Amino acid sequence: MTTDDIINRTVIANRLDNITEEMGISLEHSAHSPIFAEACDFACCICDSNGDLVSQLEGIPILATAGSFSVKKVIEKYGDDIHDGDGFILNDPYCGGNHLPDIGIITPIFYDDELMFFCVSRAHHGDIGGSTAGSYNPKATEIFQEGIRIHPTRIIQNNQIIEDIMSLIILNTRNPSMIRSDLLAQMGSNKIAKKRLTSMIDEYGTDVVKKAVGDNLYLAQELTKKRILEVPDGEYTAVNYIDDDGFQEEPIKIQVTVKVKGDNLTIDFTGTNKQVKGFVNTSVVTATAASGIASLWFLGSDIARNGGAFNVIDVVLPKGSLVNPHEGAPMTLSTLIPASEIIGTIFMAFNKAIPDRLPAGYGTYLGPSFYGTDPRNGRYYIGFTFCSLASGGAMKGIDGKPYMSPMSNYGGVKTPNIESNEVQYPHITLVHEMECDTAGAGEYRGGAGIKYAFQNYDDGCEIVMYGDGVKIAPYGLNGGSTGSLQVPLVRQDGEWIQTESKEYPRKISDGDIVYIHSAGGGGYGNPYKRDVKRVHEDYIDGIISRESALNDYGVKINEDGKVDMDATSKIRGV
Repeated sequence: MTTDDIINRTVIANRLDNITEEMGISLEHSAHSPIFAEACDFACCICDSNGDLVSQLEGIPILATAGSFSVKKVIEKYGDDIHDGDGFILNDPYCGGNHLPDIGIITPIFYDDELMFFCVSRAHHGDIGGSTAGSYNPKATEIFQEGIRIHPTRIIQNNQIIEDIMSLIILNTRNPSMIRSDLLAQMGSNKIAKKRLTSMIDEYGTDVVKKAVGDNLYLAQELTKKRILEVPDGEYTAVNYIDDDGFQEEPIKIQVTVKVKGDNLTIDFTGTNKQVKGFVNTSVVTATAASGIASLWFLGSDIARNGGAFNVIDVVLPKGSLVNPHEGAPMTLSTLIPASEIIGTIFMAFNKAIPDRLPAGYGTYLGPSFYGTDPRNGRYYIGFTFCSLASGGAMKGIDGKPYMSPMSNYGGVKTPNIESNEVQYPHITLVHEMECDTAGAGEYRGGAGIKYAFQNYDDGCEIVMYGDGVKIAPYGLNGGSTGSLQVPLVRQDGEWIQTESKEYPRKISDGDIVYIHSAGGGGYGNPYKRDVKRVHEDYIDGIISRESALNDYGVKINEDGKVDMDATSKIRGV
Protein backbone atom coordinates (compact mmCIF):
# COMPACT_ATOMS: atom_id res chain seq x y z
CA MET A 1 0.00 0.00 0.00
CA THR A 2 1.54 3.31 -1.13
CA THR A 3 1.60 6.54 0.85
CA ASP A 4 -1.07 7.93 -1.47
CA ASP A 5 -3.24 4.86 -0.80
CA ILE A 6 -2.93 5.38 2.96
CA ILE A 7 -3.79 9.07 2.70
CA ASN A 8 -6.72 8.45 0.37
CA ARG A 9 -8.02 5.63 2.56
CA THR A 10 -7.98 7.81 5.66
CA VAL A 11 -9.39 10.93 4.03
CA ILE A 12 -12.18 9.05 2.27
CA ALA A 13 -13.08 7.14 5.44
CA ASN A 14 -13.48 10.46 7.25
CA ARG A 15 -15.44 11.94 4.35
CA LEU A 16 -17.88 9.03 4.53
CA ASP A 17 -18.27 9.48 8.29
CA ASN A 18 -18.92 13.19 7.79
CA ILE A 19 -21.58 12.39 5.22
CA THR A 20 -23.46 10.07 7.57
CA GLU A 21 -23.20 12.72 10.28
CA GLU A 22 -24.67 15.32 7.92
CA MET A 23 -27.47 12.90 7.06
CA GLY A 24 -28.31 12.72 10.77
CA ILE A 25 -28.24 16.50 11.20
CA SER A 26 -30.60 16.83 8.25
CA LEU A 27 -33.02 14.32 9.75
CA GLU A 28 -32.97 15.97 13.15
CA HIS A 29 -33.69 19.43 11.77
CA SER A 30 -36.17 18.61 9.02
CA ALA A 31 -38.38 15.96 10.63
CA HIS A 32 -41.80 16.83 11.98
CA SER A 33 -42.28 14.32 14.79
CA PRO A 34 -40.69 14.71 18.25
CA ILE A 35 -39.35 11.14 18.07
CA PHE A 36 -37.08 12.33 15.24
CA ALA A 37 -36.51 15.99 16.03
CA GLU A 38 -36.25 15.70 19.84
CA ALA A 39 -35.23 12.14 20.72
CA CYS A 40 -33.24 11.48 17.50
CA ASP A 41 -34.43 7.87 17.34
CA PHE A 42 -32.84 7.21 13.95
CA ALA A 43 -29.65 6.06 12.27
CA CYS A 44 -27.91 6.66 8.96
CA CYS A 45 -25.34 4.60 7.12
CA ILE A 46 -23.60 4.10 3.80
CA CYS A 47 -23.02 0.69 2.19
CA ASP A 48 -20.95 -0.28 -0.83
CA SER A 49 -22.44 -1.74 -3.99
CA ASN A 50 -22.47 -5.22 -2.41
CA GLY A 51 -24.41 -4.01 0.61
CA ASP A 52 -21.50 -4.11 3.06
CA LEU A 53 -21.53 -1.37 5.68
CA VAL A 54 -18.77 1.20 5.11
CA SER A 55 -19.82 4.05 7.41
CA GLN A 56 -22.45 4.67 10.07
CA LEU A 57 -23.66 7.60 12.11
CA GLU A 58 -22.59 7.55 15.75
CA GLY A 59 -26.17 7.37 16.93
CA ILE A 60 -28.20 4.29 17.72
CA PRO A 61 -25.97 1.25 17.14
CA ILE A 62 -28.72 -1.35 16.78
CA LEU A 63 -30.26 0.59 13.86
CA ALA A 64 -27.11 1.71 12.04
CA THR A 65 -25.35 -1.65 12.30
CA ALA A 66 -28.40 -3.35 10.81
CA GLY A 67 -28.52 -1.04 7.78
CA SER A 68 -26.59 -3.40 5.51
CA PHE A 69 -29.21 -6.12 6.01
CA SER A 70 -31.80 -3.86 4.39
CA VAL A 71 -29.56 -3.11 1.44
CA LYS A 72 -28.79 -6.78 0.87
CA LYS A 73 -32.49 -7.62 0.86
CA VAL A 74 -33.09 -4.90 -1.75
CA ILE A 75 -30.27 -6.34 -3.87
CA GLU A 76 -31.64 -9.86 -3.39
CA LYS A 77 -35.12 -8.86 -4.56
CA TYR A 78 -34.34 -6.40 -7.34
CA GLY A 79 -30.94 -7.52 -8.63
CA ASP A 80 -30.18 -5.73 -11.90
CA ASP A 81 -33.49 -3.84 -11.70
CA ILE A 82 -31.94 -1.10 -9.55
CA HIS A 83 -31.50 2.22 -11.31
CA ASP A 84 -30.32 5.76 -10.79
CA GLY A 85 -33.22 7.78 -9.36
CA ASP A 86 -34.71 4.82 -7.47
CA GLY A 87 -35.54 4.67 -3.78
CA PHE A 88 -36.71 1.71 -1.71
CA ILE A 89 -38.58 1.32 1.55
CA LEU A 90 -38.82 -1.56 4.05
CA ASN A 91 -39.50 -2.34 7.68
CA ASP A 92 -40.27 -6.08 7.78
CA PRO A 93 -38.17 -7.73 10.52
CA TYR A 94 -38.43 -11.01 8.63
CA CYS A 95 -36.86 -9.39 5.57
CA GLY A 96 -34.05 -7.02 6.49
CA GLY A 97 -35.69 -4.89 9.19
CA ASN A 98 -35.30 -4.54 12.97
CA HIS A 99 -38.94 -4.17 14.00
CA LEU A 100 -41.95 -2.65 12.28
CA PRO A 101 -41.72 0.94 13.59
CA ASP A 102 -38.19 1.30 12.16
CA ILE A 103 -38.68 2.18 8.51
CA GLY A 104 -35.67 2.25 6.23
CA ILE A 105 -35.31 4.37 3.09
CA ILE A 106 -32.59 2.99 0.82
CA THR A 107 -31.18 5.01 -2.08
CA PRO A 108 -28.72 3.62 -4.66
CA ILE A 109 -25.91 5.97 -5.67
CA PHE A 110 -24.72 5.73 -9.30
CA TYR A 111 -21.78 7.45 -10.94
CA ASP A 112 -21.39 7.29 -14.73
CA ASP A 113 -23.99 4.49 -14.79
CA GLU A 114 -22.01 2.43 -12.25
CA LEU A 115 -23.58 1.51 -8.92
CA MET A 116 -21.17 2.78 -6.25
CA PHE A 117 -23.02 3.01 -2.94
CA PHE A 118 -26.31 2.73 -1.12
CA CYS A 119 -27.27 5.21 1.57
CA VAL A 120 -29.76 4.26 4.26
CA SER A 121 -31.78 6.34 6.68
CA ARG A 122 -33.60 4.18 9.22
CA ALA A 123 -35.89 5.74 11.79
CA HIS A 124 -38.50 4.89 14.37
CA HIS A 125 -41.96 6.18 13.42
CA GLY A 126 -44.54 7.09 16.03
CA ASP A 127 -47.23 4.82 14.64
CA ILE A 128 -47.16 2.11 12.01
CA GLY A 129 -50.70 0.82 12.42
CA GLY A 130 -51.65 -2.32 14.27
CA SER A 131 -54.21 -2.70 17.02
CA THR A 132 -52.56 -0.24 19.44
CA ALA A 133 -51.57 3.37 18.82
CA GLY A 134 -47.80 3.76 18.93
CA SER A 135 -47.45 0.16 17.66
CA TYR A 136 -46.14 -1.26 20.96
CA ASN A 137 -48.79 -3.86 21.69
CA PRO A 138 -48.14 -5.95 24.84
CA LYS A 139 -50.99 -8.29 23.97
CA ALA A 140 -49.94 -8.98 20.38
CA THR A 141 -49.54 -12.67 19.62
CA GLU A 142 -48.65 -12.22 15.94
CA ILE A 143 -46.87 -9.58 13.92
CA PHE A 144 -50.04 -8.64 12.05
CA GLN A 145 -51.36 -7.04 15.27
CA GLU A 146 -48.29 -4.81 15.47
CA GLY A 147 -48.58 -2.84 12.23
CA ILE A 148 -48.12 -2.83 8.49
CA ARG A 149 -45.31 -5.01 7.09
CA ILE A 150 -43.31 -3.51 4.24
CA HIS A 151 -41.16 -5.90 2.23
CA PRO A 152 -38.43 -4.22 0.14
CA THR A 153 -40.51 -2.01 -2.16
CA ARG A 154 -39.65 0.63 -4.72
CA ILE A 155 -41.15 3.91 -3.55
CA ILE A 156 -39.15 6.32 -5.74
CA GLN A 157 -38.61 5.97 -9.49
CA ASN A 158 -36.92 8.50 -11.76
CA ASN A 159 -36.51 10.71 -8.68
CA GLN A 160 -40.30 10.87 -8.23
CA ILE A 161 -42.24 9.42 -5.30
CA ILE A 162 -44.63 6.66 -6.34
CA GLU A 163 -47.69 8.13 -4.65
CA ASP A 164 -49.71 4.91 -4.80
CA ILE A 165 -47.09 3.19 -2.62
CA MET A 166 -46.81 6.18 -0.29
CA SER A 167 -50.59 6.35 0.18
CA LEU A 168 -50.88 2.61 0.77
CA ILE A 169 -48.38 2.88 3.62
CA ILE A 170 -49.38 6.09 5.37
CA LEU A 171 -53.13 5.40 5.24
CA ASN A 172 -52.52 2.28 7.30
CA THR A 173 -51.30 4.46 10.18
CA ARG A 174 -53.09 6.72 12.65
CA ASN A 175 -51.26 9.90 11.73
CA PRO A 176 -50.65 9.82 7.97
CA SER A 177 -49.52 13.44 7.65
CA MET A 178 -46.89 12.94 10.34
CA ILE A 179 -45.46 9.75 8.86
CA ARG A 180 -45.44 11.26 5.35
CA SER A 181 -43.52 14.27 6.64
CA ASP A 182 -40.98 12.04 8.39
CA LEU A 183 -40.52 9.79 5.36
CA LEU A 184 -39.85 12.91 3.27
CA ALA A 185 -37.23 13.92 5.83
CA GLN A 186 -35.56 10.53 5.41
CA MET A 187 -35.63 10.87 1.64
CA GLY A 188 -34.15 14.35 1.94
CA SER A 189 -31.38 13.02 4.16
CA ASN A 190 -30.50 10.48 1.47
CA LYS A 191 -30.48 13.23 -1.17
CA ILE A 192 -27.80 15.02 0.82
CA ALA A 193 -25.76 11.82 0.95
CA LYS A 194 -26.14 11.37 -2.80
CA LYS A 195 -24.94 14.92 -3.44
CA ARG A 196 -21.94 14.59 -1.12
CA LEU A 197 -20.93 11.14 -2.40
CA THR A 198 -21.11 12.32 -6.00
CA SER A 199 -18.92 15.30 -5.13
CA MET A 200 -16.40 13.00 -3.45
CA ILE A 201 -16.23 10.74 -6.49
CA ASP A 202 -15.88 13.81 -8.75
CA GLU A 203 -12.83 14.75 -6.71
CA TYR A 204 -11.08 11.36 -6.43
CA GLY A 205 -12.48 9.24 -9.26
CA THR A 206 -14.21 5.88 -9.06
CA ASP A 207 -11.06 3.75 -8.94
CA VAL A 208 -9.52 5.62 -6.00
CA VAL A 209 -12.80 5.64 -4.05
CA LYS A 210 -13.47 1.94 -4.60
CA LYS A 211 -9.93 1.04 -3.58
CA ALA A 212 -10.12 3.18 -0.44
CA VAL A 213 -13.43 1.62 0.57
CA GLY A 214 -12.10 -1.87 -0.08
CA ASP A 215 -8.91 -1.15 1.88
CA ASN A 216 -10.89 0.12 4.87
CA LEU A 217 -13.06 -3.00 4.91
CA TYR A 218 -9.99 -5.23 4.66
CA LEU A 219 -8.11 -3.41 7.44
CA ALA A 220 -11.12 -3.65 9.77
CA GLN A 221 -11.36 -7.36 8.99
CA GLU A 222 -7.68 -7.99 9.71
CA LEU A 223 -7.65 -5.92 12.91
CA THR A 224 -10.71 -7.81 14.15
CA LYS A 225 -9.01 -11.14 13.47
CA LYS A 226 -5.86 -9.92 15.21
CA ARG A 227 -7.84 -8.99 18.31
CA ILE A 228 -9.63 -12.34 18.33
CA LEU A 229 -6.23 -14.05 18.35
CA GLU A 230 -5.49 -12.24 21.63
CA VAL A 231 -8.45 -13.98 23.31
CA PRO A 232 -7.64 -17.39 24.82
CA ASP A 233 -9.12 -20.26 22.81
CA GLY A 234 -12.12 -21.78 24.50
CA GLU A 235 -15.88 -21.70 24.97
CA TYR A 236 -17.37 -19.18 27.37
CA THR A 237 -21.04 -19.55 28.30
CA ALA A 238 -23.32 -17.07 30.05
CA VAL A 239 -27.02 -16.96 30.84
CA ASN A 240 -29.23 -13.93 31.38
CA TYR A 241 -32.99 -13.42 31.58
CA ILE A 242 -35.83 -11.21 30.43
CA ASP A 243 -38.50 -10.76 33.12
CA ASP A 244 -41.35 -12.17 31.05
CA ASP A 245 -43.19 -11.72 27.75
CA GLY A 246 -46.40 -10.25 29.15
CA PHE A 247 -48.15 -13.63 29.09
CA GLN A 248 -45.99 -16.14 30.97
CA GLU A 249 -44.66 -15.27 34.43
CA GLU A 250 -41.49 -17.35 34.07
CA PRO A 251 -38.30 -15.50 33.08
CA ILE A 252 -37.12 -15.98 29.52
CA LYS A 253 -33.61 -17.32 29.12
CA ILE A 254 -30.95 -15.98 26.80
CA GLN A 255 -27.96 -18.32 26.64
CA VAL A 256 -24.81 -17.42 24.76
CA THR A 257 -21.64 -19.41 24.18
CA VAL A 258 -18.73 -17.39 22.85
CA LYS A 259 -16.46 -19.77 20.93
CA VAL A 260 -12.92 -18.68 20.17
CA LYS A 261 -10.49 -20.71 18.09
CA GLY A 262 -7.55 -18.94 16.53
CA ASP A 263 -8.92 -15.91 14.69
CA ASN A 264 -12.42 -17.38 14.47
CA LEU A 265 -15.18 -16.05 16.70
CA THR A 266 -18.66 -17.56 16.96
CA ILE A 267 -21.57 -16.30 19.05
CA ASP A 268 -23.84 -19.31 19.59
CA PHE A 269 -27.34 -18.93 21.05
CA THR A 270 -28.00 -22.66 21.41
CA GLY A 271 -29.86 -23.13 24.71
CA THR A 272 -31.81 -19.87 24.41
CA ASN A 273 -35.53 -20.00 25.18
CA LYS A 274 -37.89 -21.09 22.44
CA GLN A 275 -39.86 -18.30 20.81
CA VAL A 276 -42.58 -16.92 23.05
CA LYS A 277 -46.15 -15.76 22.68
CA GLY A 278 -45.49 -12.10 23.42
CA PHE A 279 -43.63 -9.33 21.64
CA VAL A 280 -40.14 -9.91 23.10
CA ASN A 281 -39.02 -12.20 20.26
CA THR A 282 -36.29 -10.72 18.12
CA SER A 283 -35.44 -10.70 14.46
CA VAL A 284 -32.33 -12.29 12.98
CA VAL A 285 -31.25 -8.78 11.96
CA THR A 286 -31.48 -7.41 15.50
CA ALA A 287 -29.88 -10.48 17.13
CA THR A 288 -27.00 -10.49 14.64
CA ALA A 289 -26.44 -6.74 14.93
CA ALA A 290 -26.48 -6.95 18.75
CA SER A 291 -23.91 -9.77 18.61
CA GLY A 292 -21.62 -7.66 16.45
CA ILE A 293 -22.00 -4.61 18.67
CA ALA A 294 -21.14 -6.58 21.83
CA SER A 295 -18.20 -8.38 20.23
CA LEU A 296 -16.55 -5.25 18.84
CA TRP A 297 -17.15 -3.44 22.13
CA PHE A 298 -15.01 -6.15 23.74
CA LEU A 299 -12.41 -6.39 20.98
CA GLY A 300 -11.58 -2.70 20.81
CA SER A 301 -12.87 0.79 20.15
CA ASP A 302 -10.20 1.37 17.48
CA ILE A 303 -11.76 -1.19 15.15
CA ALA A 304 -13.82 0.52 12.44
CA ARG A 305 -17.49 -0.38 12.80
CA ASN A 306 -17.95 -1.54 9.22
CA GLY A 307 -18.76 -4.69 7.31
CA GLY A 308 -15.14 -5.81 7.30
CA ALA A 309 -15.27 -6.21 11.08
CA PHE A 310 -18.85 -7.44 11.42
CA ASN A 311 -18.48 -10.08 8.72
CA VAL A 312 -15.71 -11.82 10.70
CA ILE A 313 -18.15 -12.70 13.51
CA ASP A 314 -20.24 -15.84 12.99
CA VAL A 315 -23.60 -15.96 14.74
CA VAL A 316 -25.64 -19.13 15.37
CA LEU A 317 -29.36 -18.45 15.86
CA PRO A 318 -31.40 -21.66 16.34
CA LYS A 319 -34.62 -21.62 14.32
CA GLY A 320 -37.73 -21.38 16.44
CA SER A 321 -35.89 -19.74 19.32
CA LEU A 322 -36.39 -16.29 20.83
CA VAL A 323 -33.63 -14.95 18.58
CA ASN A 324 -34.88 -16.53 15.34
CA PRO A 325 -38.64 -17.16 15.60
CA HIS A 326 -40.80 -18.69 12.92
CA GLU A 327 -42.32 -16.07 10.66
CA GLY A 328 -45.36 -14.35 12.14
CA ALA A 329 -44.24 -14.09 15.76
CA PRO A 330 -44.59 -10.61 17.32
CA MET A 331 -41.37 -8.70 18.04
CA THR A 332 -41.93 -4.98 18.43
CA LEU A 333 -39.94 -4.88 21.68
CA SER A 334 -36.94 -6.57 20.02
CA THR A 335 -34.70 -3.51 19.63
CA LEU A 336 -35.13 -2.47 23.25
CA ILE A 337 -35.33 -5.50 25.54
CA PRO A 338 -33.96 -8.61 23.76
CA ALA A 339 -31.25 -6.62 21.95
CA SER A 340 -30.02 -5.12 25.21
CA GLU A 341 -30.11 -8.42 27.08
CA ILE A 342 -28.28 -10.13 24.21
CA ILE A 343 -25.49 -7.55 24.47
CA GLY A 344 -25.38 -7.95 28.26
CA THR A 345 -25.25 -11.74 28.07
CA ILE A 346 -22.40 -11.64 25.53
CA PHE A 347 -20.58 -9.24 27.86
CA MET A 348 -20.96 -11.76 30.69
CA ALA A 349 -19.48 -14.50 28.49
CA PHE A 350 -16.54 -12.35 27.32
CA ASN A 351 -15.81 -11.38 30.94
CA LYS A 352 -14.98 -15.05 31.54
CA ALA A 353 -12.39 -14.94 28.78
CA ILE A 354 -10.67 -11.68 29.74
CA PRO A 355 -12.04 -9.94 32.85
CA ASP A 356 -12.33 -6.19 33.41
CA ARG A 357 -12.76 -5.06 29.81
CA LEU A 358 -16.53 -4.69 29.98
CA PRO A 359 -19.06 -3.04 32.31
CA ALA A 360 -21.51 -4.49 34.80
CA GLY A 361 -25.19 -4.72 33.96
CA TYR A 362 -27.14 -1.85 32.45
CA GLY A 363 -30.73 -0.99 33.16
CA THR A 364 -33.16 -1.69 30.36
CA TYR A 365 -36.10 0.28 28.98
CA LEU A 366 -39.40 0.87 30.76
CA GLY A 367 -41.96 3.52 30.01
CA PRO A 368 -45.32 4.14 28.43
CA SER A 369 -46.41 5.34 25.09
CA PHE A 370 -49.39 7.65 25.40
CA TYR A 371 -51.98 8.91 22.98
CA GLY A 372 -55.22 10.83 22.70
CA THR A 373 -56.68 14.08 21.42
CA ASP A 374 -55.08 17.25 22.69
CA PRO A 375 -57.80 19.34 24.42
CA ARG A 376 -55.93 22.53 23.50
CA ASN A 377 -56.22 22.13 19.74
CA GLY A 378 -58.16 18.96 18.94
CA ARG A 379 -55.13 17.28 17.33
CA TYR A 380 -54.41 13.59 17.70
CA TYR A 381 -51.07 12.87 19.38
CA ILE A 382 -48.87 9.88 20.08
CA GLY A 383 -45.92 10.24 22.42
CA PHE A 384 -43.21 8.17 24.06
CA THR A 385 -41.45 8.42 27.42
CA PHE A 386 -37.82 9.11 26.55
CA CYS A 387 -37.22 10.98 29.81
CA SER A 388 -37.06 7.83 31.94
CA LEU A 389 -34.12 5.97 30.41
CA ALA A 390 -32.18 3.78 32.83
CA SER A 391 -28.47 3.98 33.63
CA GLY A 392 -25.26 2.13 32.90
CA GLY A 393 -23.08 -0.30 34.81
CA ALA A 394 -19.63 0.40 36.21
CA MET A 395 -16.39 -1.15 35.03
CA LYS A 396 -12.88 -1.22 36.40
CA GLY A 397 -11.75 2.36 36.81
CA ILE A 398 -15.00 3.99 35.67
CA ASP A 399 -18.34 4.69 37.38
CA GLY A 400 -21.45 3.84 35.41
CA LYS A 401 -22.96 6.63 33.33
CA PRO A 402 -26.50 7.78 34.02
CA TYR A 403 -29.19 7.83 31.35
CA MET A 404 -27.32 5.57 28.92
CA SER A 405 -29.72 2.65 28.58
CA PRO A 406 -30.78 0.56 26.86
CA MET A 407 -27.46 -0.87 25.69
CA SER A 408 -28.81 -1.27 22.16
CA ASN A 409 -29.08 2.54 21.97
CA TYR A 410 -26.11 3.40 24.20
CA GLY A 411 -26.85 7.09 24.60
CA GLY A 412 -28.00 7.54 21.01
CA VAL A 413 -31.46 8.61 22.11
CA LYS A 414 -31.44 12.18 23.36
CA THR A 415 -33.43 13.50 26.30
CA PRO A 416 -36.33 15.51 24.92
CA ASN A 417 -36.58 19.07 26.09
CA ILE A 418 -39.14 19.24 28.92
CA GLU A 419 -40.66 22.51 27.72
CA SER A 420 -40.99 21.18 24.18
CA ASN A 421 -42.66 18.06 25.53
CA GLU A 422 -45.21 20.17 27.36
CA VAL A 423 -45.97 22.11 24.18
CA GLN A 424 -46.34 18.94 22.12
CA TYR A 425 -48.37 16.88 24.61
CA PRO A 426 -51.09 17.72 27.16
CA HIS A 427 -49.12 17.02 30.30
CA ILE A 428 -46.92 18.78 32.83
CA THR A 429 -43.57 17.40 34.01
CA LEU A 430 -43.44 17.10 37.80
CA VAL A 431 -39.97 15.62 38.33
CA HIS A 432 -37.01 14.58 36.19
CA GLU A 433 -33.80 13.85 38.09
CA MET A 434 -31.38 11.18 39.24
CA GLU A 435 -32.67 9.12 42.15
CA CYS A 436 -30.80 8.57 45.40
CA ASP A 437 -29.70 5.03 46.39
CA THR A 438 -30.37 3.39 43.03
CA ALA A 439 -26.79 3.02 41.78
CA GLY A 440 -25.26 -0.42 42.32
CA ALA A 441 -22.59 -0.10 45.02
CA GLY A 442 -18.99 -0.94 44.23
CA GLU A 443 -15.44 0.31 44.18
CA TYR A 444 -16.82 1.87 41.03
CA ARG A 445 -20.55 2.42 41.34
CA GLY A 446 -23.24 2.10 38.73
CA GLY A 447 -25.01 5.10 37.24
CA ALA A 448 -27.91 6.39 39.32
CA GLY A 449 -31.41 5.61 38.10
CA ILE A 450 -33.79 8.31 36.91
CA LYS A 451 -37.13 9.29 38.39
CA TYR A 452 -39.57 10.93 36.02
CA ALA A 453 -43.19 11.91 36.50
CA PHE A 454 -45.74 13.80 34.47
CA GLN A 455 -49.32 14.85 35.19
CA ASN A 456 -51.83 14.42 32.41
CA TYR A 457 -54.62 16.89 31.61
CA ASP A 458 -56.23 15.12 28.64
CA ASP A 459 -59.34 13.38 29.97
CA GLY A 460 -59.22 10.81 27.16
CA CYS A 461 -55.55 9.81 27.25
CA GLU A 462 -54.50 6.16 27.16
CA ILE A 463 -51.09 4.77 28.07
CA VAL A 464 -49.42 1.50 27.06
CA MET A 465 -46.69 0.37 29.45
CA TYR A 466 -43.91 -1.61 27.81
CA GLY A 467 -40.47 -2.62 28.96
CA ASP A 468 -38.71 -4.88 31.43
CA GLY A 469 -36.44 -4.89 34.47
CA VAL A 470 -39.10 -4.84 37.20
CA LYS A 471 -38.10 -8.32 38.44
CA ILE A 472 -34.43 -8.76 37.50
CA ALA A 473 -31.95 -6.01 38.37
CA PRO A 474 -28.76 -5.17 36.43
CA TYR A 475 -25.95 -7.49 37.55
CA GLY A 476 -22.83 -6.44 39.45
CA LEU A 477 -19.27 -7.58 38.77
CA ASN A 478 -16.34 -8.64 40.97
CA GLY A 479 -18.18 -8.07 44.23
CA GLY A 480 -20.16 -5.06 43.05
CA SER A 481 -23.85 -4.88 43.93
CA THR A 482 -26.74 -5.20 41.54
CA GLY A 483 -28.43 -2.05 40.36
CA SER A 484 -32.02 -1.19 41.22
CA LEU A 485 -35.28 -2.52 39.85
CA GLN A 486 -37.54 -0.39 37.68
CA VAL A 487 -40.90 0.65 39.08
CA PRO A 488 -43.83 1.87 36.93
CA LEU A 489 -46.53 3.74 38.86
CA VAL A 490 -49.79 5.47 38.02
CA ARG A 491 -51.75 7.67 40.45
CA GLN A 492 -55.48 7.46 39.80
CA ASP A 493 -58.32 8.54 42.12
CA GLY A 494 -55.79 9.44 44.80
CA GLU A 495 -54.26 5.94 44.83
CA TRP A 496 -50.82 4.83 43.63
CA ILE A 497 -50.97 1.71 41.44
CA GLN A 498 -47.93 -0.28 40.32
CA THR A 499 -48.61 -1.36 36.76
CA GLU A 500 -47.26 -4.37 34.92
CA SER A 501 -44.17 -3.81 32.78
CA LYS A 502 -46.16 -4.93 29.74
CA GLU A 503 -49.70 -3.62 30.05
CA TYR A 504 -52.43 -3.03 27.49
CA PRO A 505 -53.93 0.46 27.21
CA ARG A 506 -54.89 2.02 30.52
CA LYS A 507 -57.15 5.06 30.41
CA ILE A 508 -55.90 7.99 32.48
CA SER A 509 -57.84 11.13 33.22
CA ASP A 510 -57.21 14.80 33.84
CA GLY A 511 -55.00 15.08 36.92
CA ASP A 512 -53.66 11.50 36.87
CA ILE A 513 -49.91 11.05 37.28
CA VAL A 514 -47.48 8.64 35.58
CA TYR A 515 -44.31 8.03 37.60
CA ILE A 516 -41.37 5.93 36.37
CA HIS A 517 -38.43 4.92 38.55
CA SER A 518 -35.78 3.65 36.14
CA ALA A 519 -32.95 1.30 37.08
CA GLY A 520 -29.51 2.22 38.29
CA GLY A 521 -26.62 0.26 36.81
CA GLY A 522 -24.65 -2.53 38.47
CA GLY A 523 -21.52 -1.83 40.50
CA TYR A 524 -17.98 -3.11 40.03
CA GLY A 525 -15.67 -4.32 42.81
CA ASN A 526 -15.86 -4.35 46.60
CA PRO A 527 -17.72 -1.21 47.78
CA TYR A 528 -15.44 -0.98 50.83
CA LYS A 529 -12.56 -0.26 48.44
CA ARG A 530 -14.22 2.86 47.05
CA ASP A 531 -12.24 5.95 47.91
CA VAL A 532 -13.79 7.62 50.96
CA LYS A 533 -13.62 11.02 49.25
CA ARG A 534 -15.67 9.71 46.33
CA VAL A 535 -18.25 8.18 48.68
CA HIS A 536 -18.55 11.54 50.41
CA GLU A 537 -18.91 13.34 47.07
CA ASP A 538 -21.69 10.93 46.09
CA TYR A 539 -23.47 11.78 49.35
CA ILE A 540 -23.11 15.53 48.73
CA ASP A 541 -24.40 15.07 45.17
CA GLY A 542 -27.45 13.15 46.36
CA ILE A 543 -26.41 9.91 44.65
CA ILE A 544 -26.34 8.02 47.95
CA SER A 545 -27.78 8.61 51.42
CA ARG A 546 -25.95 8.56 54.76
CA GLU A 547 -27.48 5.13 55.34
CA SER A 548 -26.11 3.78 52.06
CA ALA A 549 -22.69 5.29 52.75
CA LEU A 550 -22.60 3.39 56.03
CA ASN A 551 -24.30 0.12 55.10
CA ASP A 552 -22.96 -0.31 51.54
CA TYR A 553 -19.59 1.45 51.67
CA GLY A 554 -18.62 1.36 55.34
CA VAL A 555 -18.27 5.13 55.47
CA LYS A 556 -19.66 6.94 58.54
CA ILE A 557 -21.03 10.37 57.70
CA ASN A 558 -22.13 12.44 60.67
CA GLU A 559 -25.28 14.53 60.83
CA ASP A 560 -23.21 17.62 60.01
CA GLY A 561 -22.34 15.99 56.67
CA LYS A 562 -18.68 15.36 57.50
CA VAL A 563 -16.94 11.98 57.38
CA ASP A 564 -15.98 10.37 60.69
CA MET A 565 -12.64 8.92 59.57
CA ASP A 566 -11.93 7.05 62.81
CA ALA A 567 -15.29 5.25 62.72
CA THR A 568 -14.89 4.60 59.00
CA SER A 569 -11.47 3.00 59.48
CA LYS A 570 -12.85 0.70 62.18
CA ILE A 571 -15.85 -0.30 60.04
CA ARG A 572 -13.65 -0.99 57.03
CA GLY A 573 -11.06 -2.80 59.13
CA VAL A 574 -8.16 -0.64 58.03
